[in-house]
Amino acid sequence: MNASAVERALNTRLLGHPLRYLPSVDSTQEIARLAALAREPEGLAVVAGRQAAGKGRSSRWWWSPAGGGLYLSLLLRPRLKPEQVPWVTMGLALGAAEAIERICGLRPDVKWPNDLEVRGRKLAGILAEAAFQGDEIDFVIAGLGVNVNVDFAARPDLEPVATSLSAEVGAAIGTTALLRATLERIEYHYLRAQQGTSPQPAWKARLVTLGQAVQARFADGRIVSGVARDVLPDGALAIRQAGGQDEVVRAADVTLREPKT
Repeated sequence: MNASAVERALNTRLLGHPLRYLPSVDSTQEIARLAALAREPEGLAVVAGRQAAGKGRSSRWWWSPAGGGLYLSLLLRPRLKPEQVPWVTMGLALGAAEAIERICGLRPDVKWPNDLEVRGRKLAGILAEAAFQGDEIDFVIAGLGVNVNVDFAARPDLEPVATSLSAEVGAAIGTTALLRATLERIEYHYLRAQQGTSPQPAWKARLVTLGQAVQARFADGRIVSGVARDVLPDGALAIRQAGGQDEVVRAADVTLREPKT
């Protein structure tokens, strides 16, 4: 990827300026985090050809083979309240989904809290990591991994639960075109958030989780089952349990609950 040429062609005023392309890194999140600590301005986009230790949510890793995906991290310094940090994640999900629609004609669903799916299979993952100075946001590192041309034949363990754009449309997809569209659509939602417009309604409209029987597993081992009834303005998931009470979930692994047989 010719980063300079891509940057010049971007129809953005903030995101992707500068754009830094690295053929191979451990994690684009770590590169962007170091840039933030060095007081680089927001807008930096770090793109990698492959990641040896791609980061996912809850300390998981994201398989990032060479030439297979779009691996992107953004350095942001949002003028938001701490409780509005989820707006960044929502805007990332919306921007990525809209870019995929523009380039591929697919309409991905959002799986709570931060995955994109097609036909129930994982297509993309999102990770936003915030740092604070006192009660104010210092920076947010917003990461996105999209399975673009990933061949899951090399990972049969992932093939039943994951998919790629090329697998869905039956043809190779240009990663550079997808990157440009993604930065443009993410910037649209990010700038609107900066002006006080929440992305929550549009994000909620794409949530495939709502109305589904789900199971939430918390870090302490507690499990809550019920129906995903609603999402709150901050993105928290309200699960209606069998007794009629709601459990509000902000941090947990939420999966669809298999029906009893």
